[in-house]
Amino acid sequence: MTDLLIVSLHRNECFTTCKPEDAEKEIKRAKKFYEDDLALVTSHKQSYPDNADYWQERIEEYSSILKSGFEAINWEEYEKRERERWLSKEPKEISQKEWEYALCVLPPKNWIRNERYSMFFIGECTTMTFYGQYLQDFQTGKFYYAMADILDKSTWLDKMLGLV
Repeated sequence: MTDLLIVSLHRNECFTTCKPEDAEKEIKRAKKFYEDDLALVTSHKQSYPDNADYWQERIEEYSSILKSGFEAINWEEYEKRERERWLSKEPKEISQKEWEYALCVLPPKNWIRNERYSMFFIGECTTMTFYGQYLQDFQTGKFYYAMADILDKSTWLDKMLGLV
């Protein structure tokens, strides 16, 4: 029997894996974990007022996680949700400075340059095979960013922007 993943419905973040017969117990454990963390950061907000804004952000984050709940899902469903989460956003126009920073912060991956554009992936994945991708369009002088699957060319910026 295949293990299930216990995920937060807040952002599809995996809490743990378990056997199907342990799913209810692990969902309760996930809730308890975040309830305990919420109590801790709430007390920290009182104890460390100089960092109240930081602790308030944590309170809001943990409250959102708890409000959204948890679910036991299989790996295929998790992958599907991650793909939707990371690859569903439209390309964002960015500044030349942002493009140059991304180019220099880590060695680029799959750098492609032709007469129309220069495109690369930042050298470290966000999750699975999803990387930040950057493109400079020589014709328009614009720069773009989007998340893409490095192994699936149909998700690449040149396809999203209709440059091929």
